[in-house]
Amino acid sequence: MKNIIKLNVGNIWASIEDYRRHTFATNVLADITDTFVDRLAEDSAYAKKDLRDLFSRSDAWNHNLQAIIINGTKTHNPDFKLVQNLANKILAPVKLDYDLEKRTLLDRAVHFFSRPDEDIEENLAAIMELAPYAYAPKKKPSRIFKALCDALGIADNSKGSDFQKLFAQFADEINAKKIDFKLFVSINPAHFLTMSNPKNDRRDDMLTSCHSLNSTAYEYNCGCSGYARDNVTFIVFTAADPDDPETLNNRKITRQLFMYKPYNGLLLQIRLYNTKGGTKGEQEESALYRDLVQREISLLEGVPNLWKTDNYIGNKHHIYIDSGRGFGGYEDWKIEEFGAKISIHENHLDDYQTFDIGTYGLCICCGDEISANLYCEACDPEERETCDECGCRTDNITGVLNEYGERIYVCPDCLAEGYSYCCHCDEYYSANQMTFVDNAYVCQNCLEEHCAECAECGEIHHRHDMYDAYDRYSNKVLVCDGCRYDSYEWCQHCGELYHEENMRTVHGWNNYEVRVCEECRDRHYQACDHCGEFFRNEALTNGYCPDCHCHEEDDNQ
Repeated sequence: MKNIIKLNVGNIWASIEDYRRHTFATNVLADITDTFVDRLAEDSAYAKKDLRDLFSRSDAWNHNLQAIIINGTKTHNPDFKLVQNLANKILAPVKLDYDLEKRTLLDRAVHFFSRPDEDIEENLAAIMELAPYAYAPKKKPSRIFKALCDALGIADNSKGSDFQKLFAQFADEINAKKIDFKLFVSINPAHFLTMSNPKNDRRDDMLTSCHSLNSTAYEYNCGCSGYARDNVTFIVFTAADPDDPETLNNRKITRQLFMYKPYNGLLLQIRLYNTKGGTKGEQEESALYRDLVQREISLLEGVPNLWKTDNYIGNKHHIYIDSGRGFGGYEDWKIEEFGAKISIHENHLDDYQTFDIGTYGLCICCGDEISANLYCEACDPEERETCDECGCRTDNITGVLNEYGERIYVCPDCLAEGYSYCCHCDEYYSANQMTFVDNAYVCQNCLEEHCAECAECGEIHHRHDMYDAYDRYSNKVLVCDGCRYDSYEWCQHCGELYHEENMRTVHGWNNYEVRVCEECRDRHYQACDHCGEFFRNEALTNGYCPDCHCHEEDDNQ
């Protein structure tokens, strides 16, 4: 599954690039993010697992495209000799019971199917005599033959009967048609995203719709990712140049959605779109696509290709198919004039299960689930501005000063990548013009005004975190907090900060030792003539400190 997800991611990004290649309307495409692509790739990989397991058994399965490619090598025109042999084999039981005249009628009836261009009136007359209600204008030959078998009493419609198997072969052969194009039967999320070609294509708009990915004119285009995330929908399409991968994403000629739950026997086919837009009613292409899809499913499930098809609206089985929870795409199948078709495999006439179509789409920016449009409310481009750096649109725009000093506005990604916040002036500047000071960035102007170099260690710090001091040469300087503790002391007399080399120990009040600067010592203290230590001037008597003065008096006595 990891490999499928990785393949989906690559296919989606490639399709987006293909989509933008020929259109000037790229603003929406520029908003598509990895978050959206990664989630869609994973969700689709798991949702389509049952369809993938079935489709991948086809000898026409293309793993990289995640699609079955039906082409001329997989189709052929009817082999009328085989049609004749199958018809005779099916009719053999009644031939044995009929007299010569009726056997002749049967032979003519077989010729109606195996020799469609010979003796049409005589052969049709034979059918009308054998089964008066079998024929009707525009009725498919296979259905006429089935009605003939019913009238003759040889049709065994029980599941898995020999008649059913032979009739399926007969119907497949007489309805066979060699195609000269490639039909893609795909579960690739990229093909769902690009199900309609881009608006404003320079080559001209062809097969565009409310599901065109680069337009926000309609709310339905979230249906693209909604279809890609359900477990029953696959897309069938033709492309302008099927050998050019680009046109699979930006130049589809026809496309149609089918819905099927493997081994369930219930197939829904909705509106066909072509270069003229969404077509209405039954078209030759639509019938052909349905036939090719039914043949492929029957082959892969190992059952006869026997399906009963009816209009979805008003179908006699009273089948109702609803949209899935949160789906916001256009519900074509619910509109009668669009001619959706429902097909039930004859093996499942009594045990098919219905299903829901579509689910929530995804916001192309944040990847959150949505039920309308391409954006969630928070990412709505009408509420956002354009980033002056990368051109994306965002609702979180920040004013900055670029390296030329110009005021511009950037998105969060560009802000984080190229700009830093000055802690003094509260502005963002180009990161290469900023200085990191004490765990914060400072712009050049604020660096000169609010920061300084420590006279001791040489590092730059914020002035409000520094101290006025006098260095070892008695110059007034600024020092940082660390150097203050390591190399400087407060003078206990004047209260100024001095380098430790300029501090002296003296005796202050009550003769306690204190530290003072050299200048305060010389001005306010005097050395004792006896011991040499410094005391306050007023504490000396005849040049002696209190202790030395007492000893002197004792000696004199």
